[in-house]
Amino acid sequence: MTPKQKEYKQNLITKIQINKGNVFNNEDERKEFMQSRFAAESLKDMSIDQLKLLLDFCYRKVSDIPMLKRDKDRVTLITDAQKKKIRVLWKEKARDKSEEALMKLACKIAGYKASRIDAFKTDEAQSIILALEYMG
Repeated sequence: MTPKQKEYKQNLITKIQINKGNVFNNEDERKEFMQSRFAAESLKDMSIDQLKLLLDFCYRKVSDIPMLKRDKDRVTLITDAQKKKIRVLWKEKARDKSEEALMKLACKIAGYKASRIDAFKTDEAQSIILALEYMG
């Protein structure tokens, strides 16, 4: 991790610590939530993307974060290649090229609301790619 990434991660952790009272009654509740959603004991164990999701939850920008499936070996999040493919197809095929429009379509295909493209699993990303390829 670069020094800027470390600084950004620490900034996210600070913001979560300040705003956690918006959604959690106590530390045990927060830790239980983190364990069920991210399989993390501490904020320091979480990735930057996970911290951004948790901060959005603390700011009440999202109503919930999907629970982890207990079979962790089979759950894989969207790959960088899939994200790139989705963005390229979206720029080529969409009339409204905004990120909001892309997320609206992606959430409709996945069947649940997500705040970032990073929240989708590989199989959901594949469905999004197929849908975009069929767009005229």
